[in-house]
This record gives sequence, C-alpha cells and structure tokens, in this order.
Amino acid sequence: MNAGRIIAIVLLMTLGACDASGDGHAGARALIASRCAACHIVPGVRTAVGRVGPSLDDIASRQYLAGRFRNDRPTMVRWLMHPQAMAPGTAMPDLGLSRAQATAIASYLQRLEAH
Repeated sequence: MNAGRIIAIVLLMTLGACDASGDGHAGARALIASRCAACHIVPGVRTAVGRVGPSLDDIASRQYLAGRFRNDRPTMVRWLMHPQAMAPGTAMPDLGLSRAQATAIASYLQRLEAH
C-alpha cells in the first residue's frame, strides 16, 4: 500500500472518530466538501452549494444516476470513481477517488431522501 493511500485511510478514520454529530459520516462530508461542493448542493455539507451539477438532496430516492444507471450502492461507487468510463463526455469529471473514498461518499449520499 502506498503512503498516499495510507494517509487517506488514516484521515478518513480520524475524521470519522471526531464526528461530533455521532453519525459516523464526518469523513464523507469532508470528502464531499473537498471534491463535490463546487458542483453540487449536498445537505449536511455547509460548503456544498454548487449549481453546475444537480442537487443531491434526494439522491437516495431517485431510481437512476446520471439519468441512465441503476441507483444502487455498487453502481454509485463505480460512478463516483469512474464517471467518464461509464458515460464518456459527461460533465462529471473523474475525481481520482479511491474505492474507500467513493464508498464513504455513497454511504452518506444514500441517506439523503426526499422528505
């Protein structure tokens, strides 16, 4: 395992352990703030107010991701890791997320349902 990957894992574990809300998603929110916030609105992430991509406020309630892929955790993880491979030319860029990072983000996003 390379040093960058080890640092990322330790950072995620540390952020999760320091989660004051007790929901265990601080690491995911930090990733969303640094990787997704410029393009998406994401509830629970104060800085995620972007309007380039769709709001993710009810992503768990949607049947499809990007209008064409089944909205389930494995597909969401794959989409977060490799959107350009899944839909060449899509506006969503490849962000260089690891599987662990994509899984953490997907876990958080799949809690966001319309109320």
